Amino acid sequence: MSELLKYYSEPGVITKLERFQTFTEWLSPDPGAIYQVIQGLLVHDMWVSQYGVKYNPAHEYPQKTAYMEDLLDKALELDNSNLAIPRHPRDRVIVCCREFATLMCAFLRAKKIPARSRCGFALYFGWDGKYEDHWICEYWNGTRWVMADPQFDPFQQSTAIGWAFSAEENADDKIRKSRQLNPRDLKSNEFVTAGQAWKLCREGKASQEDFGISCPIKPEWGIDSLYGLWFVRGQLLRDFAALNKVETVPFLVRISKGLDWKPWRLLAKQDHQLSDDEWSMLDQIAEFTLDVDRYYSKIRDAYTSLSGLAVPDAILLRE
Repeated sequence: MSELLKYYSEPGVITKLERFQTFTEWLSPDPGAIYQVIQGLLVHDMWVSQYGVKYNPAHEYPQKTAYMEDLLDKALELDNSNLAIPRHPRDRVIVCCREFATLMCAFLRAKKIPARSRCGFALYFGWDGKYEDHWICEYWNGTRWVMADPQFDPFQQSTAIGWAFSAEENADDKIRKSRQLNPRDLKSNEFVTAGQAWKLCREGKASQEDFGISCPIKPEWGIDSLYGLWFVRGQLLRDFAALNKVETVPFLVRISKGLDWKPWRLLAKQDHQLSDDEWSMLDQIAEFTLDVDRYYSKIRDAYTSLSGLAVPDAILLRE
């Protein structure tokens, strides 16, 4: 266990913050304080208008793959005050959930607190029974791993409660769930890791068509659905990479930037193109992710030794 905790307390190439050492040394090690700092720096692209702010493309991070140092550079470009000072939503960097989770992971690792980004699905965006593409941060509090969602601020939480009130069916149950949700300490039935989702689908315990992204599809993306086992597979591969401290971007980030996932062949293939060995390998790594502490060594070994699991350099290209 000590080897695992040491591994996750040290930054990877994406989460290193060497250029911000002065700030991270000053920063409180309290995960709650870090949580609030992140919310003052970033705004989720799908929530911008909810804050009453006009979407400004110039506030997006420009890189194909956001490294956390570059993300903080962008924050200072928009507002050069101390990074701990909350920005108005109009002055925050426009990102997606992965950046919230991974920046929290980076700050925690800078404070020598074991942390890892997890890719999977949230069930608390409206409580409609769908599994929504999402990332959270998992950190060690000294006795256990805590799942925290730094994107889900009090405004978003109150909005979710509002959605529950407006629900036509089972509104009382949705309201109860929304009010009980603690985004700083999520339960396993509130955030489902990609490995759990893969197993649910493969065993027929959940419909694969319930896993994906609930957003309008643009013609230029060249896809006709954002749901299905193919999507869960991508999440599984991203989560497995993140457990190896390679926190790559979500599916739509590359697509929306006019790129594709072809360099990562195991992710880009259609379901019917997978070999029996590849299906078996995916089942195996999904099982590993269900108990990271137990299978830590196997997760590390598989990532470097099994064909197709490692994120290709082309996906991680830093501009």
